[in-house]
Amino acid sequence: MKKIILLAFAIITISCTNNNEIIDDNIEYQDIVAYKDVIIDDAIEGEINFMPIEVYKAEGITTPKLQLKLATKQFYGCVNYGISYNIFKRDDELIIRFNKIKEPTICLTATGPATAYIDLPETFNKITFINGKTIDTYNIAISTEKVSFTTITSNFTNSLYNHTFRIPQNSFAFVCGTNTNNTHIYNDFLTILRENPNFTEFEFNGEGRIPYQETSSGNWVNHPSKYFTYTNNTEFENLDNILDTFASENIEPNTGVTIAIFSWNNQKFYSWD
Repeated sequence: MKKIILLAFAIITISCTNNNEIIDDNIEYQDIVAYKDVIIDDAIEGEINFMPIEVYKAEGITTPKLQLKLATKQFYGCVNYGISYNIFKRDDELIIRFNKIKEPTICLTATGPATAYIDLPETFNKITFINGKTIDTYNIAISTEKVSFTTITSNFTNSLYNHTFRIPQNSFAFVCGTNTNNTHIYNDFLTILRENPNFTEFEFNGEGRIPYQETSSGNWVNHPSKYFTYTNNTEFENLDNILDTFASENIEPNTGVTIAIFSWNNQKFYSWD
């Protein structure tokens, strides 16, 4: 199980590393007056899906960065195809012009869409996509709790989620999967979390995509994830030791049980470490 997870993570990491369309934090947006100033004949064929996503740009403890993930509906022969684009701004409007699909230098042999990740500053309240002479526009509202899109015109783009929750500060997700004959392990560790006075369980209320993993995957029984905030950073970091002790006393090897803790600032604790 651990080897499979590490292999999947390596593939994702290589894919992101080779995607040179990730925008630098210090990029300066080019001001424009009218769309005609930036319209070109080149265009990308097919539809493009997009969604806000919070990503970690470095390993280890780091805060998430809000970005816009773009992915073609069409799949290509390599999983790491990119989207070439330029970005502009007009007052509080973010404008993204698509240029072409970029073939990777090294092909990661799996099919997938062409993708791009663009930093999404909280100062914009409108976003416009330009593909050839076709223009799509959305209103966008960004707060510390949620990112919301409202369609104005949509011809070639699709907002996968009209509402997406942000990752709360000082929060973590408890993700557990078990076999059919040891489901009690899920509740046993959940009880430990609930009885800790430094942890407070919460739910994402209302409409929106949850930014944490919502269930485990690949287990015989994939339990719903549970979410907590913490008030004491030392107590949270000690959760790694608590999980290690619990795993050594309650989880036998190769019994189909996995427990993972994912924090808001990219800390990860695993029962199989």
